[in-house]
Amino acid sequence: MRDTLDAWGRIGRFTCLVLVVSSLVACQSSTRLGDRYYANGRYAAAAAAYQVYLEADSTDKEQTTRMLFRLGVIYGTPGSSVYDPERSLEILDQLIDGYPGSPYNLEAVLLRNLQLSIQDLERELTADQVRLTELQVDLAQRESELADLGVQVDERDAQIVTLQESIPPLRIEIRELIHELASKQEELEQLERLKEIDLDQAPP
Repeated sequence: MRDTLDAWGRIGRFTCLVLVVSSLVACQSSTRLGDRYYANGRYAAAAAAYQVYLEADSTDKEQTTRMLFRLGVIYGTPGSSVYDPERSLEILDQLIDGYPGSPYNLEAVLLRNLQLSIQDLERELTADQVRLTELQVDLAQRESELADLGVQVDERDAQIVTLQESIPPLRIEIRELIHELASKQEELEQLERLKEIDLDQAPP
């Protein structure tokens, strides 16, 4: 019975050892695979491999902080297929707060500040784009109003030309009327004189 228990104990210890070794091998495999993907710019695959390593609860702080930093870089790289600035900030905060003595800490702080600056610039860019759209709409409205005013000016110019063309004939007509009026006035005066003469010559 004792021999049986010892055998089972040895089997149990061996099994635990196998599991530990398997876990370490899997972690190292994930690390190497992730590094290879990272070097080749295959960020989605690298992130997945690094995540496998971190979920294995490795006690190797140097490797863990390296994985966290690289994940922060991967998620914080614009154009990456897994670009997620919020996730990047979460991971960098986890590295900065959880591993203050890490050799990656300073780089993580710099990267985090850079990410925040990028987000501020993106917000400013969005606001500028909104303002640009508003200005473009306003410009289009003003151009439309200007075009309408241009049409009105053209119409007024045409009216002015028409009026200018009508002025010479009117002046001629006015001169003729003045001449005619003067003639009639003269005729009237002559008639008045004749009337006075007739009254003077009438018998008493």
